[in-house]
Amino acid sequence: MKRVVLDFETRSTCDLRKTGAYKYSLDPTTQPTCLAFKLRDGGVQLLKFETINKPWKDLPVKFQVAWFGLIEEGALFCAHNAFFERCIYENILVARYGWPAISPRQWRCTAAKAAAVAIPRNLEGAGATLSLTTQKDRRGYAAMMATCKPTKAWNFWNETGAMTGKTLAPKRKAAIEAGEPPLFLSYEAAPDVWETLYEYCRIDVKTEELLDLALPDLTPFEQEVWFLNQKLNWRGLRIDIPTVKKIVGIMAVETETKLEELDVLTMGLVTKAGARQSIPDFLTMEGIELPDIRAQTVAEVLKDGYLSEDARRLLEIRKALSKTSTKKYQSFLDRAGSDHRVRDILLYCAASTGRDGGTGINPNNFPRGLLPVDKAKPYAIVEQIISSSHDELKLFYGDSLPIAFSAVLRNMIIPSEGCEMFVADYSKIEVAVLWWLADNWDGLKVLKSGSDPYKYQAAANTGKTYAEIADDGEERQLGKAQILGCGFRMGWKKFQKTAWDMYRVKLTNRQSLDAVKSYRELNKPVAAIWNDYENAAIAAVEAPGKEIKTGKCSFQVKGKFLWVTLPSGRRLAYFQPSLVMRSITYTALVEDEHGNEVEVERTSDPKPTLQFLGLDKSKKNMVTEFSHGGIMTENIVQAVARDLMKHGELTLEKAGYKLLLSVYDEAICEKEKGTGQLKEFTALMCSRPKWADDHLPVDAKGWIGPRYRKG
Repeated sequence: MKRVVLDFETRSTCDLRKTGAYKYSLDPTTQPTCLAFKLRDGGVQLLKFETINKPWKDLPVKFQVAWFGLIEEGALFCAHNAFFERCIYENILVARYGWPAISPRQWRCTAAKAAAVAIPRNLEGAGATLSLTTQKDRRGYAAMMATCKPTKAWNFWNETGAMTGKTLAPKRKAAIEAGEPPLFLSYEAAPDVWETLYEYCRIDVKTEELLDLALPDLTPFEQEVWFLNQKLNWRGLRIDIPTVKKIVGIMAVETETKLEELDVLTMGLVTKAGARQSIPDFLTMEGIELPDIRAQTVAEVLKDGYLSEDARRLLEIRKALSKTSTKKYQSFLDRAGSDHRVRDILLYCAASTGRDGGTGINPNNFPRGLLPVDKAKPYAIVEQIISSSHDELKLFYGDSLPIAFSAVLRNMIIPSEGCEMFVADYSKIEVAVLWWLADNWDGLKVLKSGSDPYKYQAAANTGKTYAEIADDGEERQLGKAQILGCGFRMGWKKFQKTAWDMYRVKLTNRQSLDAVKSYRELNKPVAAIWNDYENAAIAAVEAPGKEIKTGKCSFQVKGKFLWVTLPSGRRLAYFQPSLVMRSITYTALVEDEHGNEVEVERTSDPKPTLQFLGLDKSKKNMVTEFSHGGIMTENIVQAVARDLMKHGELTLEKAGYKLLLSVYDEAICEKEKGTGQLKEFTALMCSRPKWADDHLPVDAKGWIGPRYRKG
C-alpha cells in the first residue's frame, strides 16, 4: 500500500497552544505556508505559499490527477502528530479550497508510533533517540517562528490600539488590506527566511519517513484504538459555556478585589498572589519563615493558631487565588468552538504503559472537589451557582468561593442536545488483573464472589473471620492500604508513608513491617510473579533474540528494545536494555543493646539489574532507569488494565454509546435519551476480549445523568 509522508507549516494570529489544533485550523487568519510530501522511494515535493493557498480547481492538472489517485487507491497519509495535519487539511484545504477529502482511516501518525515504544513523541527527540541519518533542522525553527505568527510591528500597533481603548477595527482592516503594518512576514520582505522555512519543511518530511521506517506499525487492535482517539478529539466535549462565562466573570472580580486587598495589607510589597519572593519577604517581617509558598506549605502554616492577623489573611488570599483548578475555566473558553465543544484534548499513549493523557483542559487532573456532595442531589452546588448572583454566592461561600467553583469543574461537561451521559468505572481493576496474572486463585475467588478484598486482607492480618471485620473500621482501612499499595513489592518504610498519605492509616515501624509481611504471606503468587518477571527480563537480555515465556507474558530482546508481549498481543518496549551489577540501600529494623527496635540503613549484595533508557518527566528526553520485578509487574498490570479498558471503549462505541472521554479506568459516553440502559452500558464496558478468560473478574459501577461528575 502506498504511503505518503506529509507536513504542513502554517501561520495565524490564533495561539495554537491555547486553542488546540482544531479551533486553530478554523480561525480565518490561519493559512498553510507550505506543504511538503513524499512517497516512499521518491523525492520530496513542496507546494509553496502561493500554490497551497489556491483553490483546488486552479492547481496543475497533473498534480490533481496524482493526488486524487492516491486518495482513491487508499494510500496511507502519514504525519507526525497527524491530528494537526488532518485539521489543516480538512478545515482549510477541503473546506476552504475544495481539495478532495481523505478518509480518517487513511491517516497514520509517527508520533503515535514513537509513543507506543516509549521514546519521545516530539520529532526532534525521537530522531535523536534513534540516531536517524536525517534529523529535524534546528536552524529552520527560527524561520518557522518568524513566519508563523504576526509581525512585531503589527502586534505593537494592535496592542497599542487595545491599550488606548480606541475602536480601531475598521482602520485595522483597511491597514491590513493595504499591507501597513504587515500582518505577517512576506516572501518579498525576507526571501531567505522563507526559503529556509521551505527547506525546514522538506527536512521534517525526510525525518518523519525515516522514523516511520524505523518503528513498527501499530498492531491492528492498536490502530483501532488510535482511530478512536482521533475520533474523540474530533468529536469533542460539549461545555456549559454560559455557566463557565459566569464563573470566569465572578473570578475576575474576586481576583481584582483580593489583589487590591493584598496591596493595602502589605503596604505595596505584595501585588500578586504568585509573588514567590515578596510574599516570603513580608512573612519574614511577621516572624514567619517559609521554604516556599506552595499550596501544601500554605495549608500547613494556616493550621498554626499563632499567626498574626495580617499574615493569616495574606496566606488565605494566596490560597484562594492559587487554585489551579479554577484556571481551567479559562481553558474551556480558549478551546471551545462556536458549537460550545472543546476538542483536541486526549493524548494517545501518553504513558509507557499505553494509558492516555490529557492536553488543553486536561481532564485527567480534574480535582475531586473539597465540598461535601449530597448523593441524592449531586448537582446541588452547580445549580446554586447557576441560579444565584455574585453577591449571593459571596454571602454563602465567602473566601471558599474558589473551592465551590473547583468542586463543579466536572459539571461543566454536558451531553449533546437530546442526550444523557453514561459514566462508569472499573471496580478494583488493577487488583483483579494482578491476581489474574499471578494465578492468585484464592484472591480471585474473593473478587468473583463479590466479597470485599480489603476485609479478606484484614482478616488475615488479625486472625479474625471475614464476618468479624467491620465494613467501616480501621482494620478494613489497613487492608485497603495493603491491597492497593503492596502489590508491586513496596517496602515497609515506603508503605508506612503511603498508608498515612493515601489512606490516613498511621502505623509504627513494626506495624508497617508486619503489614507488608502479611500481604506477601496471604498473596504468595503475587510475590512469586515479581521474581518471575525480573528473572525473565534478565534472561531475555542475556540471550538476545530468545523468547522467554513466563505466566501469561513473554520477554524478548530484538533490535534496540526489550519487548514484553502482553496477553493482548500488544508489546511494552524498553529501549537499549542492558544488565548492570547494582546494590540497593534499604531500611531494616533491628534491636539495639537495650532491646529497642531501631532503623538501620543496609546495602544489599550487588546483583544483575535491568537498565534501560526511559522518558524523563518532560517526556522529551531519555534518561537511564533501573527496573526490578515489582516495577515490571506494575507496568504490566497497568498495561493489561489499559487494554481491557480500550476493548470496552471500542465495544461501547460500536454499540452506539458515543465515547466522549476516558479518564484512567472511567469511560464517559453519551446516548440519545431513552435509548440506553445502565445495565447494558456496564455489561458492554465489562465484555472480555478473546485473550482474557473467565477467571479474570471484570466489574464496573456507573450512573446516568445530565452532567459529568465524580461517581
